[in-house]
Amino acid sequence: MKKFINVIAKMIDIILTLIIIIGLAFSFFYVIKIEPFVVLSGSMEPNLHVGSLSFINKNYKYENVKKDDIIAFKTDSGVLVAHRVYAIENNELITKGDANEQIDVSNVTKLNYIGRNVFNIPYVGYAVRWIQTKKGKIILGTFIACLIVSAFFFGDNGKEKKKTNRKKKDDLKDNLKQENFDNIKEE
Repeated sequence: MKKFINVIAKMIDIILTLIIIIGLAFSFFYVIKIEPFVVLSGSMEPNLHVGSLSFINKNYKYENVKKDDIIAFKTDSGVLVAHRVYAIENNELITKGDANEQIDVSNVTKLNYIGRNVFNIPYVGYAVRWIQTKKGKIILGTFIACLIVSAFFFGDNGKEKKKTNRKKKDDLKDNLKQENFDNIKEE
């Protein structure tokens, strides 16, 4: 039973550590203005799959955008789009989805430009979209709360280690005292 509890405690530690690392990574990206966006359409297949999490560098200057860069921008209707720069004319970016046959109707200007795609993680966007729902937030929050509570119940909080270390130190002291006593007796 103790092995089972130790396995559960280790699993809880690993999951909590992963959650913390992912949270810190997303926080770091947010601070340096690299924001994740979920890819909702197949217009950029096979480079950006539907459900991918695309990280957009909002610090990347409009003036530095080159042909073939994948950029994010807002359309006239306010929809967020990530497409490839097909051409640059008159300081405007002409874009096209890789899977589309036609170029986009409107050009991208400095006003509706958001940033350049840095990298993407396929299919993770599905999980992010689910977490953003009310049901997803409740389930994820409950899961994390259960992990934290179970860490208190299943975790040894270092008590076993402290007891073991204290016992080893006490045994060592006793051995040293006995050796010193034996050395005195022999002389």
